[in-house]
Amino acid sequence: MRLPWIWLPLVGPIRVSTVLAGLVIVVAVLLRRRDPLLALISLMAWASAFEILYSATGTAIHGWPVVNFLWMTAAVGGWVVLGQVRGIVPDWRLLVAMAVVWVLWMLTGFNSNAPSTAGTAGFPMEFSVTNEILNELSKTLLALGYLAGALSSHARAKQ
Repeated sequence: MRLPWIWLPLVGPIRVSTVLAGLVIVVAVLLRRRDPLLALISLMAWASAFEILYSATGTAIHGWPVVNFLWMTAAVGGWVVLGQVRGIVPDWRLLVAMAVVWVLWMLTGFNSNAPSTAGTAGFPMEFSVTNEILNELSKTLLALGYLAGALSSHARAKQ
């Protein structure tokens, strides 16, 4: 397996940038807000929102199984809702930037590099720098949006 992935037991391949973005969210929230629960909710809301949106778009564009989208949404959607309830919402400016990148990604075919599914719908056999940039940029903008939301005065984990 080549970069940009690492292999995590029980999870499989995950982008190094995803792990780094998650660490930035957790460390920044812990340093600024000193609230481990807020850090956890922020991390999981970001990752869950991205995966739900990713699955929905792949289902719409590439015909991925609807049941996979429904399962993903049911499995992790609660983190997004919990984030909303706790005031952890992405900064709107970063969300708009992410949406622009997402639309560009869709217009270019919404393909992703993946070591375990290359050659299936939405996953080219050859590594694509363009696809990787669009994937990474959209995920990073959403992570920064959630981080800004977690650091805002509206965010709270404890009641």
